[in-house]
Amino acid sequence: MNIEQMMPLVQQLQHHEKLELIHRLIDWVDEESKRLPKEEPNGTKVAQLMAKIAERGTAFREIDDPAAWQREIRQDRPLPGRE
Repeated sequence: MNIEQMMPLVQQLQHHEKLELIHRLIDWVDEESKRLPKEEPNGTKVAQLMAKIAERGTAFREIDDPAAWQREIRQDRPLPGRE
């Protein structure tokens, strides 16, 4: 079941039932996040990779106007479930 299928069911819940669902979801997310491996900082590695990409001189070569590209990329998109 995906979120779109769940929303009508959630809307039928009474207020206190919605609060209980929220609390259970928060607890579930907390427990799941404890199971994930801890990520180590990788800033240095990312910086090295970016330097290699820059040395090639080929990244973003096809973009003629960076400002126009950014405006196009940042266009508003509808949020899931809020059409």
